[in-house]
Amino acid sequence: MRMWMVPPEMLCRQHLLGEHNELHMLVGSINRNISVAGYIDGGLAEIHNIVSRHDALVVEMTKRGYNHKSPLPTFASYTAGIIVVGMNIKELCRRCTRCKERIEHDQSKIVVV
Repeated sequence: MRMWMVPPEMLCRQHLLGEHNELHMLVGSINRNISVAGYIDGGLAEIHNIVSRHDALVVEMTKRGYNHKSPLPTFASYTAGIIVVGMNIKELCRRCTRCKERIEHDQSKIVVV
């Protein structure tokens, strides 16, 4: 499970829908009291940003004409995790030529924190 946290418009279809699915899996794990510490410690998840990230992904999915019908279940949110967006951008470019093309096209929108 991974939250990329790059601007959603930079994600290819596979990574956009994949991250959306993984947010649902992350919430499911939290709701079943399954530890997500490895994802937090590995810089793969920010628990406190799950809802806002889901909302941002849904906006992009809707813009692309995808039919979103999976509201995020409620869960006990807490502050945990830090994702380094710059590293994720590099990793996406390494893994996926479609994301790389989208990222290179939209360089001006990247804000690395």
